Amino acid sequence: MTTATVTTPPAPVAGNLTMGGVLRSEWTKFRSLRSTWWLLAGTVLLVVGLGVVVVVLEIGGGAPKQEPPYQVAQQIEFGALLAQLVLAVLGVLMFTGEYGSGMIRISVSVVPRRLMLLWAKLSVFSVVVLPLTLGSAVVAFELGDLVWHAHHGLRSVGFGDPQVTRIVVGSGLVVAVTAICGLGIGAIIRSTAGSIGTLVGIFFVLPILAQLALPHNVAGLTRFLPSNAGDALWGGTIGPRSMTPWSGFALLCGYAVVLVAVAAWRLWRGDA
Repeated sequence: MTTATVTTPPAPVAGNLTMGGVLRSEWTKFRSLRSTWWLLAGTVLLVVGLGVVVVVLEIGGGAPKQEPPYQVAQQIEFGALLAQLVLAVLGVLMFTGEYGSGMIRISVSVVPRRLMLLWAKLSVFSVVVLPLTLGSAVVAFELGDLVWHAHHGLRSVGFGDPQVTRIVVGSGLVVAVTAICGLGIGAIIRSTAGSIGTLVGIFFVLPILAQLALPHNVAGLTRFLPSNAGDALWGGTIGPRSMTPWSGFALLCGYAVVLVAVAAWRLWRGDA
């Protein structure tokens, strides 16, 4: 008597995973969500639209005057303040969306190397966000400057003017890094409501409360908060309590690195 031998194909193992495959999977998930496109579009509208609106309100508020170029650039990039929140929420949803729906269990079963999953999400998010924020900042500046120049012949502001390039490029960089901070917070807390609440508290509420509550002799410590550190890069005149532009941006990047590192540790050690 002979016995038939049934050969089954080997089950996929972690060794068969490639970073390219995980990146393609994360890109598919990222672009397939309607919220992704709404938040990306909202970011562009805030940066560009508010930049033009602020210039129109400024030149319509009284007799036209020629302001220093860096002040004009700062006014045009005002929309970056709100765009930080919108894009950081998208960063939060990169992880909390999957935890909320339970899809994270499927993701970690397909990609058991959890850190690979984190790096793929971070890479896809960064590759989309950084060009978007920089491009929006440049477009906002060009349109805002056209409106500024067209009003009673006020002098056009250009990238060659002192501090203008730093302010325009810096606003885009700060929005992008803040969004990465949102991704890190979402991966750590794993709850959409909790993550957004933490994000708003750290970046928008805490600086105001600290400035109001701290005694005058230690109020300068608020310059080390994430939002204030980022604001030093593009916020205009550097005051006595502000960090230098690139030192502030380096500190903001340090916060982002720490948050992503904590997220990596939690993802590696914790359960899905």
